[in-house]
Amino acid sequence: MGVNEPISQGVTGMIVLNYGWQLALVVLFSYFVGNFCAAIFISKKFIRQDIRGMGSKNAGTTNMTRVFGMKYGAATLLIDLLKGFACVLVSKWVLTSIGGPDAGMLAEYLAGLAVILGHNYPVLLGLRGGKGFASGIGVFIAVNPLFTFIVLLLGVIMLFIVDRMSVFALAFFAVEAIYYFIVHEHWWIPLFTGVYFILAVIAHWPNIIRLVRGEEKKLGLLRLIAKGR
Repeated sequence: MGVNEPISQGVTGMIVLNYGWQLALVVLFSYFVGNFCAAIFISKKFIRQDIRGMGSKNAGTTNMTRVFGMKYGAATLLIDLLKGFACVLVSKWVLTSIGGPDAGMLAEYLAGLAVILGHNYPVLLGLRGGKGFASGIGVFIAVNPLFTFIVLLLGVIMLFIVDRMSVFALAFFAVEAIYYFIVHEHWWIPLFTGVYFILAVIAHWPNIIRLVRGEEKKLGLLRLIAKGR
């Protein structure tokens, strides 16, 4: 089967049957890499405080930015982004070398799902993680960098207008999911990206409630930039 040909349900089943334990290792590896939470590490190591007890108590980029400023928020974003990016690329490379491009493609989407789950629900951190936005960005950059960079550019413009990171995050996952549903020829890939979006909705549900009620706080991005924090 060529690289650009759709993977049928039967072929996907054969990949899982033939490389099941390798795919299981991909999931375990990516999940536990996801357990490394940049916000918790940075806040404890460099600030001597646990971000989960401050601000919104969420271990993510937005709360780090609000509580400790742009520098720490950007560091959190970058580390969590690289986490998702690395898991996808490593998993794809390993399974491609073992089972070919179809196995590698399945591995990258499994790795993406696992690293987001590991970030949102880290068993090593008492299941108190972040919301998966930065890790999700890393996953989609690894899978489709050009389209993802376009979405991010438009998303940043929107962020400056609405000044709410939750809107940016939900819009990002929604656009990615819709894109793969419309254009991708592999039947199972929209399922993965749809699950990524559902995880984002679950993680951001309190934000969604506040948005509906008009109570969601603004990030204050322009003010933070002006202060150089």
